[in-house]
Amino acid sequence: MLYTISSLLIILSLVIYIVSLQSKIKKLEARQTLPFKGDKALEKQIVEMNNNDSSQVEMVKLVRNETGLGLVSAKKYVDKVLNHI
Repeated sequence: MLYTISSLLIILSLVIYIVSLQSKIKKLEARQTLPFKGDKALEKQIVEMNNNDSSQVEMVKLVRNETGLGLVSAKKYVDKVLNHI
């Protein structure tokens, strides 16, 4: 009897944990799909940093600080800007 109750409590805890993780995943997916419209001033800064031999890491940090984008999105944005030079 005790074994059954403890098993049910463990299963219930896991179900609650899974549901909370699914909620967090949905929120992250919604944030990631938000389009970022290019900012000409930011693009100019990236080009200047590239011309001054700054590392791509520094450019990605700049984009993340200015826009709040995640690491992957900021990297893609920097790549996009640098490919259009």
